[in-house]
Amino acid sequence: MVKPAIEGGKPVREKGIEAFPKFTEEEMNEILEVLRSGRLTMSVGTKIREFEEAFAKFNKVKNAVAVSNGTAALHTALKAAGIGPGDEVITTPFTFVATASTILHQNAIPIFADIDRETFNIDPESIRERINERTKAVIAVHLCGHPAEMDEIRKLCDEKNLILIEDCAQAIGAKYRGRNVGTIGEINAFSFYISKNITTGEGGMITTDDDELAEKARLIRNHGESSKYHYTTLGYNYRMTELQAAIGLIQLRRIEELNERRREIAEIYNDMFEDVELITTPTAKPYVKHVWHIYNILIDVEKLRKPRDRIVEAIKKENVWVTVAYPNVLYLEPLFKHGLGHGKGCPWNCPFYKGRVEYRRGLCPNAEWISRRVITLPTHPSLRDDDAIDIATAVKKIVNYYRK
Repeated sequence: MVKPAIEGGKPVREKGIEAFPKFTEEEMNEILEVLRSGRLTMSVGTKIREFEEAFAKFNKVKNAVAVSNGTAALHTALKAAGIGPGDEVITTPFTFVATASTILHQNAIPIFADIDRETFNIDPESIRERINERTKAVIAVHLCGHPAEMDEIRKLCDEKNLILIEDCAQAIGAKYRGRNVGTIGEINAFSFYISKNITTGEGGMITTDDDELAEKARLIRNHGESSKYHYTTLGYNYRMTELQAAIGLIQLRRIEELNERRREIAEIYNDMFEDVELITTPTAKPYVKHVWHIYNILIDVEKLRKPRDRIVEAIKKENVWVTVAYPNVLYLEPLFKHGLGHGKGCPWNCPFYKGRVEYRRGLCPNAEWISRRVITLPTHPSLRDDDAIDIATAVKKIVNYYRK
């Protein structure tokens, strides 16, 4: 056994790995065009409108509404859909916090359904078990770039008269049975954060075929301003900038190239881990187009001499880049477990809410099981083949060294 760096051995790499977006001259020129024009904001520029039109066309959806970030996109979608005090919204506990915290922003109640152990996505049957008279909507997350089971979820929402919102933050360009994600729900949210499949640094987009929902979203992102200094709803400053949109326009043209590179990196990992029995690699269902935002493996913790977090620490000491997405289910985080929302118990003690929620261990067994075993490997397009090989080599080295 090769001794790990954390035990005094030689690391796999002498220097660490950095992976940041690599922009082309075309993106640089678009930014310079905006800077030279001086038209940096939505009120006087054209790039945001161009980006919205291009994004809607790419996804084959009627409306796209650009906002400042993915969290703003989710929050705006919930507000436009009429989610409010007393409502319950079902979603996954195995996701980034914004999926659930934006429900709290509307003074509504997150209800967590369990996930599938193979795809890590929300389980339609678990959604069904959580529905009651207070349920207003479902947020389906396309985790890691793999679409959720949208036929079953769509059918269930139609049957129960629920609003379906897709959280597509990790799945730009993914398809479910030939349809782009972000076209199946009533209103849907994307993120263009620096790590996403296309990036504007920060930024987000809302998609919908419903013109009324789109108009509400446009009002909400801009202070609820219906005309100059006149306000018809409570809104926010969730506007995208022209600089962000300029980058997004070119990134969108490159999306197939960028996603193909992510698939190539995923294939390197698949090949490298093929003979490692203590590692379970992620899957892609035959009827989806997976865009590999991240690559989540599961390690067999029962057969290792160290817990998962110690394994991750040891891998990082090999000077490679790994993380854990996600180390805990959301309902066991203090924000939810201790009801820290808006203070004074809201939204859980809101007078409009007639239910009672207990966020406890055991609520979603599959999600808890996965959160104790998952390790996340990057698939960023700027990684070289040898970077991906070194990452996988370090993971194999540590897992093999600490096996019982």
